[in-house]
Amino acid sequence: MKFKLLLVFISILYSNFAHSKILPSSILQGGLVVGQLETGDTLKLNGNSIKLSNDKYFVFAIDRDEIGPMNITVLENDKIISINQIKVIKRDYEIQRINGLPKKMVTPDEEVIKRIIADNKIIVKAKELDLDNTFFKKNFLMPTDGIISGVFGSQRILNDVPKSPHKGLDIAAPEGQTILSTNDGIVTLAEDNLYYTGGTIIIDHGHGVKSIYAHMSSVDVVAQQKVSKGEMIGKVGSTGRSTGPHLHWGVMWFNQYVDPQLLVNQ
Repeated sequence: MKFKLLLVFISILYSNFAHSKILPSSILQGGLVVGQLETGDTLKLNGNSIKLSNDKYFVFAIDRDEIGPMNITVLENDKIISINQIKVIKRDYEIQRINGLPKKMVTPDEEVIKRIIADNKIIVKAKELDLDNTFFKKNFLMPTDGIISGVFGSQRILNDVPKSPHKGLDIAAPEGQTILSTNDGIVTLAEDNLYYTGGTIIIDHGHGVKSIYAHMSSVDVVAQQKVSKGEMIGKVGSTGRSTGPHLHWGVMWFNQYVDPQLLVNQ
């Protein structure tokens, strides 16, 4: 088997973009794998076909709670060239339990739920896009400077009700500070006032890879706009459900979120 891989590991044990001609034997939960086939015309992950670009680039994510193993099959003209297996390494996530909270802080009222559902439909539509661009091949940069105040995968349990795990990185920064696009892409969502995320932008990097920016005080791009890595897209704020000025930055592959923090540590 011959295929070169650009591997993105969410781990302090590996460099972020480690070049290799063989698949890793293991990968952490919340990881992202980017590669390029040198031979073969079809790639399957656990039996499901993975999209290939014209120059045979591909990308897939390892979910936060994936237990694996991940089975990678390369085919050519429907004939199997190779079968590989990647072990998934379990991560420990920060879990915080808070009890005695008023019910309205844990379970929104009916009117709020209706708004949340409407907002989610907008976000889901952007998540499901599968553009042919391959901007995901480039390394990512931090969208703004600040103190890391929230990490990927952490979770709160409020009044014994588990809330969704944290899906990205929170960067505490002054109100109005510039936010940059972390990579080249196409803006597929630009909203000023979503219930949870306030000023929100989603930028599509191709093949299901997107970055999301939330709680912004200013959204300075529009849907369908092409943006370049390092281009200003808005400003830090505290809109939506936020307790102070910060940027929530997430990276996803379709509906699977990955840890963005080490995507920028070379």
